[in-house]
Amino acid sequence: MKINVEIIRACQDWKNQKFINKLLVKKVVGAILSKYKNFKGVARFELAILLTDNNEMLNLNSQFCGKGKATNVLSFPDIELDFRHLLEFTPNLDYMYLGDIAFGYEIIHSEAISQNKDFGDHFIHLLVHSILHLLGFDHQDDEEADIMENLEIEILKGFAIASPY
Repeated sequence: MKINVEIIRACQDWKNQKFINKLLVKKVVGAILSKYKNFKGVARFELAILLTDNNEMLNLNSQFCGKGKATNVLSFPDIELDFRHLLEFTPNLDYMYLGDIAFGYEIIHSEAISQNKDFGDHFIHLLVHSILHLLGFDHQDDEEADIMENLEIEILKGFAIASPY
C-alpha cells in the first residue's frame, strides 16, 4: 500500500515543527488502515494536510461548518463513510483519496500548554483523530465517542503516546 501525502505549511509557526513530515503522516495513516483488512486491496491512498493559523481555521470553520470560531483541526472526507460499516466496506479502487485535514497552530499550541501535553504528542493525537474522521468515525454521542477514543488510545500506544483522555 502506498500513501501519498501533501503537506502545506501556510503559517510560519508550523515551519519550526520539523517532526511533522510526510513520513510521520504515512506511519499514522498506515497504522490506522492496517486495522481494516478490507483496505489492503487499495494500491494507493492520498490525503492533504494544511498547517495554518487561527484566521484561516476561523474562515474554514465558518465556511464549511457554519461556526464562527477557530478550532484546532478540521477534517474534510472525500468519501462519505460510516465507521459502523467500515469492516464491510469493500473499496473496488486502485486509488482512494481520503480527504483533507486542516490544523490551526495557535489553538493546538495553547491546548498542549494548558493540558500539560507535549506539542508533538498532542499533534499526533489530533492527526489520528482527524484521520479517523476521514474514515467515518465521529463523536456525536457517548457511544460513538467511546469507540473513537478507544481506537485513538490503541493507535497512540503504537507511537509510545499515553492516553490523552
